[in-house]
Amino acid sequence: MAESEDSFMVDSPQELLKDVTPGYCDVQSFVPVEGGYSGHCTCGAWDVVMPTHELAHAAAVEHTIEITRKELGKRLAQEQTG
Repeated sequence: MAESEDSFMVDSPQELLKDVTPGYCDVQSFVPVEGGYSGHCTCGAWDVVMPTHELAHAAAVEHTIEITRKELGKRLAQEQTG
């Protein structure tokens, strides 16, 4: 399927997704770039270029796990003080 100028995917995933889910780890995207795959998260705190899609995916999983652990820690602290 050829991309047309009418396609919303003409915009980069970073531009598209930062407006949809700003500040949250809702979506990670991977796009082929010279030298590998560029990965981005909607939280805005994670951007990588990895040599393979598999490595980019593994890095995204690690990022999501890290953020989840931090969020769970915050919730536990709030429960203990509240």
